[in-house]
Parts: sequence; structure tokens; C-alpha cells
Amino acid sequence: MIPAALSVFFIKFVKESEPPKRGGDSAVSGALPAELKRLVLLMGLFGLVNFPDALILLHLYQIGFSTFAVVALYALFNFSYALLAYPLGALTDRIPKHRIFAGGLTAFAIAYIGLSLTNSQGISILLLLVYGGFAACNDAVGKSWVAKIAPNDRQGSAQGLFQGVSGGAILIAGIWAGLSWGEFGNLPLFISGVVAIFVAIALWRDILKTGLPQ
Repeated sequence: MIPAALSVFFIKFVKESEPPKRGGDSAVSGALPAELKRLVLLMGLFGLVNFPDALILLHLYQIGFSTFAVVALYALFNFSYALLAYPLGALTDRIPKHRIFAGGLTAFAIAYIGLSLTNSQGISILLLLVYGGFAACNDAVGKSWVAKIAPNDRQGSAQGLFQGVSGGAILIAGIWAGLSWGEFGNLPLFISGVVAIFVAIALWRDILKTGLPQ
């Protein structure tokens, strides 16, 4: 997370190669598009409640899973992510990206709010699989959405900005969630889930879609 946040600083030292100019094209400005900045801001705001997965694993341990079981559950989460990553990535070619991202936020909210309301190990396993769906949606949409909006000669800068802001936001999320964790982490889990569902509703209603290409 810290290296990701620092990447924004190092971007200015990287010189991107000039693409070949085509006839009729105007000179490309060095500034990143406003809609890209709005997208990065949106992702960054969500990142403030998307705390590191290590705290999810801590919650599982606190509700009674053994250390071995927690490791196995993390492997199960990654299996869910890997299973869904390709089909969701392909889906972004046919469905507007803000819809896919809203679906991922819905999965995030279900998982986080569910984990905050139950200590049932069986239900927690199911919620972890749902959370894998969010991770797949988030990865499928984020980078490709940024790549679609950014000019061809600013792809590196755009991706660096996106990764830096997202990483910095997640770092902040980890700090506030860790400080407010308590016995089982129910409060930060619930807060994060509620924020995610509001962002998802806003996207579904196209409130935050304004100015963001699909």
C-alpha cells in the first residue's frame, strides 16, 4: 500500500515516449482529462472504507476460526476471485463499467455488513466467497476504466495516479479501521458496508456517472 501511494510522487520523474503523430490530430495536452480525475477521486473515496484484507482475516480468527482455517479461508477467497476475474473482465466489454463496479460494491456491502452482523462460521464462509466477487469486479473495472479514459500518451501517468490514490486511501482505511476495531471489528465492517451500498446506489442511479465515460 505504501509503495502504491509513493508511486504518485515518482510519476513526475518518468518520461513517457511520444506516440507517432497522425495527420489531423491536434497537439496532445500534458494534463490528464477532468473525467479521469473524477474517476480517480471516486475510486479513492471508496478506498477510504476498503481496508486491508488482513483485518478480515483477523475478524475470522476472532470469531473462532483456527490459524490453519484462516489461511485455508484466504485461499478460498483467492479461488473465488480467480474463478470470477476472467468472466467479469469479459463482461466489461459488453456492459457499462459503472454497472459492473456498482455490482462489485453491492457484493462488498453484503460481505462487510453480513460479517458485522453474524459470528456464524458457516455464514462467514459464504460471505467470504461473495467478497471474492467484489475483488474480481474491482480489478476488472478499475484499470480498464482508467485505460479507456486516459490519452494514449498518458497511460503510465494515469495508471500511476490511480494506483497511488487507491493505495493511499486503503492505507488510511487500514489506520482508522484498526483504531476502531474493538473485539470483532463489527463497527468498521458495518460502516464500510453502509458507505459501499450508498456509492453503489448512486452509481445505479447514474448520479456519479455524470462525466465518467462507460
